[in-house]
Amino acid sequence: MATFESNPWRECYLNGEGIFETRFLLYSSVYVVLNVIGNTCQRSYYAAVEANPGSPPDHQSMKALIASRPTVIAATFHSFATSVIAVGILVLYYTQGGVSWVYQETDLIKIWQTVGLPISLSYFVVDCFFYCLPKKDVIIFVHHFVMCFCHYPVSHSSSAFLAGAGDIEWVTWLSIIGYTAEVATILMNYRWYLINTLEKNWIGFGIVNALVVASWLERVLMFTYLLVAEIIPRAHLYIAQKQILAYRIMVLGHAGIGLLSLYWCVIMCRGGLKSLFVFKKKDPKPLNPTQGFSFADEVTGKNNETSPRRPKSNGTMSPPLSPARRVDDDARAYKNPPLSPSKRLESEARAFKEGTIFSDDAILKGKKLK
Repeated sequence: MATFESNPWRECYLNGEGIFETRFLLYSSVYVVLNVIGNTCQRSYYAAVEANPGSPPDHQSMKALIASRPTVIAATFHSFATSVIAVGILVLYYTQGGVSWVYQETDLIKIWQTVGLPISLSYFVVDCFFYCLPKKDVIIFVHHFVMCFCHYPVSHSSSAFLAGAGDIEWVTWLSIIGYTAEVATILMNYRWYLINTLEKNWIGFGIVNALVVASWLERVLMFTYLLVAEIIPRAHLYIAQKQILAYRIMVLGHAGIGLLSLYWCVIMCRGGLKSLFVFKKKDPKPLNPTQGFSFADEVTGKNNETSPRRPKSNGTMSPPLSPARRVDDDARAYKNPPLSPSKRLESEARAFKEGTIFSDDAILKGKKLK
């Protein structure tokens, strides 16, 4: 067993026997293929838009939706796979009274270490290359880095022993239960689909929105509980076993995610009950090559808004932009530098009240979406 003078990351790398790395490369190749498929759909759709901007292809088709957000296939696969595995392991664990991590001769901890974590951490790394770095999205890049840095030591028992201050089962449970938050991402993706395809108000839209808000509230409560009731009381164990760095990262990680979850939960509710439960269809518009998706925009609920009429200097409204003019303006806007993370958050918080997810005005200001 590892000595306490080591650290979880070094221990995992040196004594992990290459099991995690092999699975990591395997799942990374899957995510690369999924992202290539998304990018291919994007190029094909926008080629059709540019060829005939006055009469573009159906903006509500599945190809058009993927074109607006080429990472959606990989992101949905990741959130679905990790949440199903995490919830499934916890169900099997607690059906046995929460006393054994072996279910019918299957080691549930090994399943998480060799399947669940490689599926997730490989997604974060691949997404950095396909989205974060090309789009220079610092916020999401930091999120992915922190997730990889915090969960990597759990992928091997020797390093998990250090990361859990001697308790492998507890730190693995902490990792698994944290990943149940991915259920919220599945709901967010379905909400995104409804926003872009619904023709009129539907009761299911309100139900999905209510579930989204509830899932984010659950994240706040869960991370608060984990920090206050599980992590902080174990401080003396980490101090005694010389794993202060692991403890600090664990505290900062859970506190940061909990506070950010609380912020987004407040933002989602800021527009009032009507904006949550009533769908308001916007005029359709062709998607454009500068448009994409951002997690922040999805939380705040930005939707399609076609041909915005912007105020002129004399106070009158300008006429709606033509499809060809929108494509030209979007191409110029794509060259503009992005807003800073703080400005993006402030702008997106205000935009939530308008109930929009994709906005030409936002694009013309140089916002980069995922």
